[in-house]
Amino acid sequence: MAIDDARLCPCGSGLSSRWANDARGIPLARVCPKCEDEKLSHYRPEVLTDSNYYADEDIDGD
Repeated sequence: MAIDDARLCPCGSGLSSRWANDARGIPLARVCPKCEDEKLSHYRPEVLTDSNYYADEDIDGD
């Protein structure tokens, strides 16, 4: 099963969903037109628009 296979949105709307990605192409959440704005509102605006956004989490896990 590919990452973009069609499936219903987990919000319960019954609509097809897709992956919403950050500006770097990292998948953030499965969304449909009904819930996209609400789900993406939990992220800083620059995460969605600027691929050079600041991230201070440990990427390598060392």
